[in-house]
Amino acid sequence: MALFGRGKKDGRTLFGRRKDAELKKPVRHDLVDIPIDSMIELSDITTYEETGDTSHVFKLVIRKKYEGDSLCRYMYHVRDAEEEVVLGVDHIAGTKEEYEVSRWIVDDECELGDPLPDHITLYFPDPDNDDEDIAVEYTRQDVVPAVLTVTNAEGEERFDVELHEYVSGDDEFMSIELCGDWLTFYTGVLIRRTDIEIYPAMEPASKSK
Repeated sequence: MALFGRGKKDGRTLFGRRKDAELKKPVRHDLVDIPIDSMIELSDITTYEETGDTSHVFKLVIRKKYEGDSLCRYMYHVRDAEEEVVLGVDHIAGTKEEYEVSRWIVDDECELGDPLPDHITLYFPDPDNDDEDIAVEYTRQDVVPAVLTVTNAEGEERFDVELHEYVSGDDEFMSIELCGDWLTFYTGVLIRRTDIEIYPAMEPASKSK
């Protein structure tokens, strides 16, 4: 199950390997299982509106993989010296190698109080008026049980979680990860595959017998 139900091929075979003997520069890495410490360059509109640059490079510090019924999703937490953003990759159900990509922020983390409602309103600063906020209402579309694998520099852990998927009238998205009694709120938008350049970290070579 893809989160947003839309997606386009960009013409590459994601799991294919190039046979170039010598590479003059790094090539795009597959969108799945990107190694920790890889560098990811984002050039989507939101990123360069926030940073003032046409693109910005972040380091991958946490990889989250969600697996469930018709669900395979990666949430890559990437950081620089000032901020953390999240690159989302959703496999589109019913396809072999098609993915949607999205850009998220962690909007909040808190303990569960009351059950999550069907409608949630979030308030964001108005860029044109420091004294006002912009209200965005999100409507729940689905609740998806999943197994979450969290990988960082220290190792790997697995958890049972629920993903509560919301969408606004302006095609902005919210995914709430419920792990035990702990909630993580992600808000985001779709971006293009061409907005991402991945420079994979070197992984340890396997030992030959």
